[in-house]
Amino acid sequence: MKQARIFVLLLVLALIAAACSSDSDDTTTTAAESGGEATTTTAAESGGEETTTTTTTATTAAPDEPMEIAVDFGVDLEAKTITIGQLADLTSPAFSALVNPIIAGQDMYWDYVNANGGIGDGLMVEMETRDTQYDPELTAAAYAEIRDQVVAISHGTGSVANLAIAADLAEDSMILVPAAWYSGWTDTNIAPGIVHNGAPYCLESMSILDWMKDESGVDAPTLAIASLPGDFGLDSMAGAQKWAEVNGVNVVDAGVGKILPGQDNTPIGAAIAASGADLVFVTTTPTTFAEVYGTAVASGFVAMWSGGGPTFNPAFIGPDSPIAEPIQRDWYGGFYIQAWDTDSAGMDLVRQLYEEAGLEEPLKDYVSLGVYEAMIVENALRKAYENGDMTREGVYNALYSFDNMEFMGMAPAETYTGSTADQVQRTISLYRPSQEDLLSGGSGVVTVEPAFVGPTAEGFDFQEACWTF
Repeated sequence: MKQARIFVLLLVLALIAAACSSDSDDTTTTAAESGGEATTTTAAESGGEETTTTTTTATTAAPDEPMEIAVDFGVDLEAKTITIGQLADLTSPAFSALVNPIIAGQDMYWDYVNANGGIGDGLMVEMETRDTQYDPELTAAAYAEIRDQVVAISHGTGSVANLAIAADLAEDSMILVPAAWYSGWTDTNIAPGIVHNGAPYCLESMSILDWMKDESGVDAPTLAIASLPGDFGLDSMAGAQKWAEVNGVNVVDAGVGKILPGQDNTPIGAAIAASGADLVFVTTTPTTFAEVYGTAVASGFVAMWSGGGPTFNPAFIGPDSPIAEPIQRDWYGGFYIQAWDTDSAGMDLVRQLYEEAGLEEPLKDYVSLGVYEAMIVENALRKAYENGDMTREGVYNALYSFDNMEFMGMAPAETYTGSTADQVQRTISLYRPSQEDLLSGGSGVVTVEPAFVGPTAEGFDFQEACWTF
């Protein structure tokens, strides 16, 4: 057991080092300014209390007819700029290793938008990015700092952090695209403005477990589950438990809600190994997963493993990873958009932009995720411009008017109208990890099915969040 603990400690230290390698201060990234001239008429600037707003209306000369654009925060028609925010975990050991590539993908994509004429009549997109360290208090402070500077937020790391500002977002009619797949974002009664994207954790769990059960060939498998507390862990576990009920599968609770970063989680890995389960579903941060998984593997335990999307880090299959061989054997992964190796117009564009930008970010699938997040806000901005209303409320209303928002095939279309049941996303992509793919320049995963809905997820009557705080 002493050797197993040393094995786990080395792995955790390696992952923490990888997560902290992209340390960054609070930053503002600004795109190049546009050329040309615009004819505008601008009302007096706003003043008074923070909640006081003054709408500016500009008339832009168009070939056929004039267009009036209403604005308030984050859109300067005279300077021809649109400012959007990012509230990102850039430095914490929890998710910074995954979030930094997301922000790189967003920056890359907004540069592309700007280079191709920007939004509307040449409005250039600029970024106000803040490091929240996956902390609710820091997220609230960062939002207070930028709330009157931005018209929308294209990234917010973590559900608990986003919920800390949910009331302010609703008050401001501000949209925020979360890097968090809590089923409450689709529940229309929870946190308006936090924009659902991708299948929620609980439905993701159901589809992955449908796939794993079929792959196992076992008629009556045993399922071991463990997780972080909070929505990431418990929403995911709610899906796993509902899946087990529907499919008559015996569940061993090896630590649901009990995996805690910074504490000794090896007993949970030992409990999973002792369960003798055929299937294991663990949703947690990559660092704590490595601790749990490393403990179980060191004891000789072999099973089929999976968990919520951000649980997996391609660093697991790097050439220096002590779990590279077993994780390729054991891990069955799902994600919210297509993987790097998939053919679609959207992924072709992402790969092209990545190469042209000269990026050397190994977590390529998270670069793609950043592009996807940016596309959501881009669609809302373009629609708001067409509507002649680029106030925050105008962008909000534009977003929630889409009944079929598409992403050039790189992700399933999203619906933002109708009931909770109408809007929920059920499609995920399925993959297996591959060190060969990673070393040959890929993202480290090989797609099994780019658009999959398991029968349990398909048949689930989703009317409200699977788990609530």
